Amino acid sequence: MTLKSKKILLGITGSIAAYKTPALVRLLVKQGAEVKVILTDAAADFVAPLALSTVSGNSVLNSFTNGDEWTNHVELGLWADIFLIAPASANTISKMASGQCDNLLLASYLSAKCQVCFAPAMDLDMYKHPSVKANIALLQSYGNFLIPAEIGELASGLYGEGRMAEPENIVAFLQKQF
Repeated sequence: MTLKSKKILLGITGSIAAYKTPALVRLLVKQGAEVKVILTDAAADFVAPLALSTVSGNSVLNSFTNGDEWTNHVELGLWADIFLIAPASANTISKMASGQCDNLLLASYLSAKCQVCFAPAMDLDMYKHPSVKANIALLQSYGNFLIPAEIGELASGLYGEGRMAEPENIVAFLQKQF
């Protein structure tokens, strides 16, 4: 199955794995999807908005305002066929699970009427922490789809589970799911 004509809202959180997101966006666009990106402040430390807007063909969203124009999180939640949060940091996963709403990504998540998928990315010990596992299970109980973290070399230099799924694997997951 292709993602042709699917509207994908990509939420990028503060994780070193954000460096993979321009490649992810490029793959989604090649599949025929329209992609809009929400970048948290922390994510902007890891990936440039210009790179994301170039590969998506859309302006990157970061806050509730763009100059003197309001970014309507409700409209974003209604626009999307799929809301993909990748990478999903432990911090954002926790906020999603508890219903916190302190940025555009979280407000859009809470407003989303579409399927939500999230791809965790964090260090081995963080990923295995009972609170993170409980938050992931809680998100799944809400009907969100987990794209499991992969095993491999981590930014810390450790080797284990916690690295964000590779862009090709995320696209394959979405194709299979939808």
